[in-house]
Amino acid sequence: MNNQNISQLYSRLTELVDAGDEVVVRKFLAEHIKEFPLDVQKKIAFEFFADALDTTVEREEKSSQIKSDGVEAIKNIEKLESNLKDSQRLDSVKKSLGL
Repeated sequence: MNNQNISQLYSRLTELVDAGDEVVVRKFLAEHIKEFPLDVQKKIAFEFFADALDTTVEREEKSSQIKSDGVEAIKNIEKLESNLKDSQRLDSVKKSLGL
């Protein structure tokens, strides 16, 4: 690849970045990665990998939080059920005592 092609490639990439649409930039990089110099290809690939790893970690953290929230909700429901049963028992005792 000659310097003019590389210059055009970088110019197009700059235009896309300036437009602010990350999805379009990612698509462009994925479609044209082999046109960049090898050292730039490695950096692009690393950034894609790092981003995918970050996304995976974020998903795992959200999943863990959802599970934790679910366990907490179940505990709260069990407490409410226990309180309701206690209240019902108390009402039954009061009723049997004529109170």
